[in-house]
Amino acid sequence: MAASLPVLRALKIKPVIITTPLGRELLKDEFSEFILLQDKKPVTMIKLAVEIRRAGFSDIIDLQSNDRSKILTFFSGSTVYGSKDIEMRQPATNIFADIARKSGFLGQLDQSYKVCTSDYIVLNCGSSAKWLSKRLPDEKWIEISQVLNQKFNARIVLSGDRSEREYLERLAPKLAGTVDVVAGHTSIPELKELLQNAMLTVSTDSAAMHMSAVQKTPTIGIFGPTNWIRSAPWGDWSTVVYDEKFYPDGEPPQQSNPRIDRYFDGITIVNALERLAPYLPSKL
Repeated sequence: MAASLPVLRALKIKPVIITTPLGRELLKDEFSEFILLQDKKPVTMIKLAVEIRRAGFSDIIDLQSNDRSKILTFFSGSTVYGSKDIEMRQPATNIFADIARKSGFLGQLDQSYKVCTSDYIVLNCGSSAKWLSKRLPDEKWIEISQVLNQKFNARIVLSGDRSEREYLERLAPKLAGTVDVVAGHTSIPELKELLQNAMLTVSTDSAAMHMSAVQKTPTIGIFGPTNWIRSAPWGDWSTVVYDEKFYPDGEPPQQSNPRIDRYFDGITIVNALERLAPYLPSKL
């Protein structure tokens, strides 16, 4: 959902957005009309499919294009634009743009940029319990914080959800510089604002990474067990890093791997910071 924001903003008409309550929380400050899928129970799906048909849409842009969304829109009576014949080996935002472009409703994506000189950097270090394989070893976050502290001397803010707070509270004292932990204390709109106003975000492959990038915050996505081509953060102000020794052919895994492994031994953000130099302040 976060990766779709540049596309939703570029539509020539204000859309009615079919999403979950979580999706509405992310989008409610920018869009006003929603149809909600409250849960994934079969009876709820049937009711939502009926509601979509009754709405009488002429066109539906199916950005999700998974089995669930195809079922929901099959009986809509609308012209549905999905991912058929779309090149999938590209960042998610580009995939969504190609889908929306089929409809004729997509304008130009806003790729303008202005350097932000705020006084903090967001590190989004965590991951859900299901995806502990995305977490870097503590020593890598210590190394990253030292590089950032030396270059920017900026406050570090650790973001995440409530389940990650204990992990981040343990990590925070080990990091260089001034560190604040906000994990578990931000709503989705508050996290969106925090990321929007940051000077830089360094993040594991996550929703927060995409939320940062689509708001034009320079973003470094750190990848290990997931696909850094398909899940790359959007924009010229964003980049990815992965361990080139672990992936010597430069090919990302085609399927996300929940198995914990040594994905991050060779990770460094030094070259990524050089790539993003045009989008970062030279000094604070």
